[in-house]
Amino acid sequence: MEILVTGATGQLGREVVPRLLEKGDRPRLLVRDVSKAKALFPDCDLIQGDIVRDDLGIKEPMTVDAVYHLAADINLGAIRDDRVWATNFRGTVNVARFCQQNSVPHLFYAGTAYTEKGRNAYEKSKKAAEQFVESSGIRDKTIFKIGIIIPSLKDPGSASTGALYQFVNGIRLIRGRAEVVRKRLEGTLRLPVLEPKFRVRGLPDARLNLVPVDVVADSIVKTTKPGKLWLTHPNPPKLCDLAKWVGKALGISIEFKPDFEMSALEALFHKGANPFLPYLFGDEFPSDLKDCPDISPDFIKESVVHSTIDIDAHLPVRG
Repeated sequence: MEILVTGATGQLGREVVPRLLEKGDRPRLLVRDVSKAKALFPDCDLIQGDIVRDDLGIKEPMTVDAVYHLAADINLGAIRDDRVWATNFRGTVNVARFCQQNSVPHLFYAGTAYTEKGRNAYEKSKKAAEQFVESSGIRDKTIFKIGIIIPSLKDPGSASTGALYQFVNGIRLIRGRAEVVRKRLEGTLRLPVLEPKFRVRGLPDARLNLVPVDVVADSIVKTTKPGKLWLTHPNPPKLCDLAKWVGKALGISIEFKPDFEMSALEALFHKGANPFLPYLFGDEFPSDLKDCPDISPDFIKESVVHSTIDIDAHLPVRG
C-alpha cells in the first residue's frame, strides 16, 4: 500500500515507519524538517508540510491507500495549551479533511487511552480529536487508544522525553538543587549523613499504564481492520514498585503518599509537576495487548539513567 505518515520522526513514528517498510508498504512521510527526516529515513519519499496548515501544506492532490496519523504534542502543562490544541485537535481535523478531500479510504489514528477525565489540555484535545475522527465521513477508521509510551524493552538506553521521564527529571532537578545547598553548608556545619528522601502525592497501589513503544508499533502495523484498539499494558506496574526502581536509579528514597505536609522542596516539585499528578492516583483500562511483556526493574532503572534532562527542549512532533 501507498501510505501517508504524519509524526514519522517522533518516538512512535520512528518505530512504525521501518515496520511499514518491512511489511512491503510504501510510506510517504509528511515532515516539517526534511533534513532531519532524511537522516532517519533516507529511502523514504519525503513531503514538506505541516498538519496545522490547511491541506497539510500539500499543494497537489495526492492518492494514497491510507493515512497513519501519529503526530501529537504530548505536553501536559497549561503554559502550552494553545500549541497542544493546535497540534492535537486542529491538526487531526486537517488530516481527516485531507482524507475526505483526497478520497483516502482508511485513516489510522494514534489516540490515547486517557480521554475520559479531561484533566488537562492534552486529554481534552485528544478526546475532541478522537470524536472528530469517529464522526468523519472517512470510510474506514482505526483508532488506537494508547497508554503512556516508554522506550523499547530491547533498548532501554534510548533517550525519552515522555511524561514519565519528564516527571522523573523533575525529581532529579529538585534534588540537585537541594544537593547544591547541602554542599554549601558542609563547609561551615557538621551535617549528619542522611539518606535523601522524597515524597510524592499519589496512591502507592495505583498503576501507571506504561507501554513499550515497540509493542505499540507492532500492533499498529499489524492492524488492518477498522475499529478501536486499546494498546495499553494489561499488567502495568504499581507506583510503589516504580518508586523503588526509580529511586535506585536516582540514588534517593521515593515514597508515594495520598496526603502529607510537604517540605519546601516537595512543594516546589508538586507545583511544577501539577499536570502529571492526577495520573498518580490510578486509571484502569481494558487492553488488546494480550502478550505484552512485564516491565522489569532493570529496564526502568536503565531507561531513567539515560532519560534526557532538558525537559523544556521537548517540541511537538508534527508532520
